Amino acid sequence: MKVRLCDKNKGKNRVLRELLDNIPDIDLKIKKCIDMCGDCSKSMIAKVCDEKIVAKNREDLVTKITRRLKGRLD
Repeated sequence: MKVRLCDKNKGKNRVLRELLDNIPDIDLKIKKCIDMCGDCSKSMIAKVCDEKIVAKNREDLVTKITRRLKGRLD
């Protein structure tokens, strides 16, 4: 599954490292733009298989991405 993080997200590098450590076969990249038009400057966001994941902080984003990848997003 493809996961894309926006370059404008604060804490993106920590999210990247944590996900790569926990899910080694993940297709994960930081992109200049993930086409979510401004949301990335307001909250933590990622695109997982073309679906937007929004979180209140870094830990919440990692949890939501991990759940989505396992098919259990709330």
